[in-house]
Amino acid sequence: MRFLVVHVVFGLLIATCQSHTSIKFSIAIHCPSGELDSWHGAIFKKINGGYTDIAYAFGTTSENFVFVELIGEVSSSKEPAVLDISVSSNCKGGRSSIKIDRGISIQDDKGSHYGFRVYNMENAEDKTDSKTYEYLFMKYLEKDCEKNGCKESSREYVVKGCDFFKKESEQCMKGYDDTLQKYCQKEGSSGSTTSSTKMIIIIGGAVGAIIILVLAITVFFYCRKKRKSKQKGTGTMSGSIAPSGTTKQSTANNNFNSGAPTGAPTPTEDATITGVERY
Repeated sequence: MRFLVVHVVFGLLIATCQSHTSIKFSIAIHCPSGELDSWHGAIFKKINGGYTDIAYAFGTTSENFVFVELIGEVSSSKEPAVLDISVSSNCKGGRSSIKIDRGISIQDDKGSHYGFRVYNMENAEDKTDSKTYEYLFMKYLEKDCEKNGCKESSREYVVKGCDFFKKESEQCMKGYDDTLQKYCQKEGSSGSTTSSTKMIIIIGGAVGAIIILVLAITVFFYCRKKRKSKQKGTGTMSGSIAPSGTTKQSTANNNFNSGAPTGAPTPTEDATITGVERY
């Protein structure tokens, strides 16, 4: 037992010593005139005059936009971590272009640091506008709301992320505000369509149940009427000797029974047979 306790305590100490500061940059790489073709994005950490990558993503696309999330961790240390974000694309038909945000200082506070950024690969000054940020946030909202229940899509959360890159903060926030309205309208129409479909199913089910009930009642009364009709049409023959020697028989539907009742005399040729109908 002591051995187990020592191991648990030792594990907790290691976990505490190895705590990290998390970083996440949600970016969009953009080629306004055409295809991005091949692209890559990375976060590098400066260490002893060199660099080590702590997040990396790459791919190829025929679109002129690509949404990427670069996620990593910064190990605990007394000094702030210094990061570079590097993005490149050859924008099909053009020369390879590289954009770099240098010297990003991240304080090691064991917290979460994040930012939003669009890179214009065809503009030397990397100029962007709110329209390009609309693309970024539409992709971001779709992903966050599907996986996290929109937990990281509130305005307060996004303000902090847009403010991470000061020169981009104004168009970043405008892009978010414009996109939020469009996203909510899209989700609202989708939700109303779903509600309408559910209502149609419910109404259809109710109507179907009523029709089945009416048919069941109709069949029930029809069968009941037929059963009563058969019962009325079934006669019981009773024979008796009249004082005049005439045999009286009761029949149903004017059909005489071929056999005489047990113990009853069989009529002779001189006897008269009178049929009596009972309803």
